[in-house]
Amino acid sequence: MTAALVPEHSVGTAERGALAHGVLLVPREGEARFRLTGSGRVACLQGLVTCDVAKPGDGARLFGALLTNKGMIVAPLWISRLADAILVELPATAAPAVHEVFTRSLPPRLCRAEDLTPTTIALGLYGPRAGELLAKVVGPLPLDGAIAWPYASGTVWLAPATARGAPGWDVVVGTHLARALSDDLLANGATPGSAAALEAARIVGGIPRLGAEIDERTLPQEVRLEELGALSYTKGCYLGQETVARLHFRGHTNRRLAAFTLDAEPASLPLDTQQAGRSVGRLTSAAWHPGLGRWFALGVVRHDLEAGAVLGVTGGTATVLEDPWRAA
Repeated sequence: MTAALVPEHSVGTAERGALAHGVLLVPREGEARFRLTGSGRVACLQGLVTCDVAKPGDGARLFGALLTNKGMIVAPLWISRLADAILVELPATAAPAVHEVFTRSLPPRLCRAEDLTPTTIALGLYGPRAGELLAKVVGPLPLDGAIAWPYASGTVWLAPATARGAPGWDVVVGTHLARALSDDLLANGATPGSAAALEAARIVGGIPRLGAEIDERTLPQEVRLEELGALSYTKGCYLGQETVARLHFRGHTNRRLAAFTLDAEPASLPLDTQQAGRSVGRLTSAAWHPGLGRWFALGVVRHDLEAGAVLGVTGGTATVLEDPWRAA
């Protein structure tokens, strides 16, 4: 497992200001993209993923997951329902496993999966003025949803940012147009941003990441996927649905995603957390939080740990916070 530590000075003042008041243009690195086409694409994907792909209709931007038969997370998914296709974005490390499921499960006469990763670039346009700037560069959009839209001599795929940790837009563009689009956005007021800025926003926003909070033994409810709108309990069967439904209707998980403040910068992650001499979980991601003036961290710990609990970690302590995302 690879945890995430964002060094204190890796996110600049201009980047933080753009996220808070303007527009930050960020490369979305480490992601893969598949396009699903065919008359049965909605029904076929509906039977594989945790979110309801059918009900929202075209233009929907969804956050969901692909699970194993036993309900463990294979990959979190960002899904865009376009008029003639479905765009599925996911962590690149999970692409081989997801591709294998698509190959095995999708009947070619109804749904075909095309890997767009080699021919496209993913960008993030985040901040309160992102929509305004995007409309200025690519033209007024007809709806506030996922859409394929003409740009220059090609097409850009646009979708409202979901489960990123910052408001704005996710953008996918062909590699041959990526430089021109980036230059247009920067020329019209976007601030160039780093992957570190997006990672810090993810951590503070409480968004779990594959390879940090999520591993091959993680259940969706352990890492806020229910709160993030990634789970449907009414749409019918999908891979791993039995485990997900049983947890929802009959009990709760033994672990949960929690937020912490740290009294010192962690030397490395992940870190084991201790209470009364026993291990109660692990810290998995951390970033400096200017508003708190302290290090902010995510971790997966025992479900019964209450806010205010002080846990021992190598080199210091970690204090469990009241769930900051509910208030947000």
